[in-house]
This record gives sequence, C-alpha cells and structure tokens, in this order.
Amino acid sequence: MKSTIFGERIKTLRISLGKSQKEFAEFIGIPQPSMSAYENGKNNPTIEVLVNIADKCNVSIDWLCGRQEEVSLSDLSDVASFLYKLMEINEIGCEIAVHDRMENGLDIEKEGETDDRNRWWTRLTFYGNDPRFKYNGDLCQIITKMNNNVIDLKSYAVSRESYEREKEAEICSYSLPLTQKKYDSLSRDERIKRHIDYLKNNDYF
Repeated sequence: MKSTIFGERIKTLRISLGKSQKEFAEFIGIPQPSMSAYENGKNNPTIEVLVNIADKCNVSIDWLCGRQEEVSLSDLSDVASFLYKLMEINEIGCEIAVHDRMENGLDIEKEGETDDRNRWWTRLTFYGNDPRFKYNGDLCQIITKMNNNVIDLKSYAVSRESYEREKEAEICSYSLPLTQKKYDSLSRDERIKRHIDYLKNNDYF
C-alpha cells in the first residue's frame, strides 16, 4: 500500500465526517501525531489500525488502501447485487417508481405510440439537491457526464480509445467514501411500531 494513497483516503474520510485531525484521532483512538503522519504519507498504519478505522467509519479496507475492485456484470444476478448495494448506501438515495399495470391489459406498445400507460417500467430517480443524501449531487453529475460520453461514442464523435480515457478519468475523479446502512435487531413489537411509523411518515395512510 502506498502511503500517499492511504493518506489521501483517510484525509477524505476525515473531512467527509466533518472532523478535525485531533477529533478524528480521538475517534479512532490514535495519537494526533500519528494521524498527521498518515495524512502526510510519512507512515503506514498497522493492520489493527486499518481494521479499527474500517469498523468505526463503516468503510472497506480496500477503499482505505486504494484498491480498485473491478465491477463485473456477467449475468443478471450481478446487476441485482449491485442494485441492492446501491440501496444500502447511506450517502446516496433514490426514489423508486414502478408502473406495471397497463390500461386495458395492454403490455405491448402500439406502433407509433410512446404513451407510458402502455408500457411496463421502473424508474430510479436521484435528486441532486436532496439534503438527506450528501453525494446525490455528485452522482447526478457522474450520470450526466456518463450520458454525454456514451452519446459521443454511439454517434462516432469520439474513438473507442478516447471514450475509455474519458471514462477512466471520470471514475478516478470520485474517491468519496461510502458507508453501508445498519439496521438494528428489534423485537417483534418494536419492529411493528417502527413499521407503522414508517407508513405514516411516508403517506401510506
């Protein structure tokens, strides 16, 4: 692991949590000089420190060490796994809409028609200015740039090599840490109570 990569990642993580060096060092239980040395790329942490940071900050060790995991979508189960992981992230949120009832039982679009009532669809909507999810704005920018890059490739405005360079540069420019949602183990009565509260707060009643 390169000290500079870990230093950049831990600094990004600390800033994303809104903590000073002193506060973050206290949070993970290390001396502030050690924290400073990590951020400046002078020292590498021990395995114990890495595990402690990953556990307390709910991030992966791979992310802290700058290891890039190749995203492989070889079958539909990979896509399903990716979508579940996306829904379990704290910093990103979306609105899901499902339209699976066609008027008059129609489920095939008539020739020349584009009426959504005759289509079966699902949509994920990310609101870039939703204050509950601090990375939604970044994600919207990523999707916008991705769309432009794909259009350039499909329309032959750029070469495949140029497209791959743009894609790689775009991917590498976002190294913000993501954390996973945690759900408490609850008794049946408490779970029912929270379920009812959720339904009320989300206008199901």
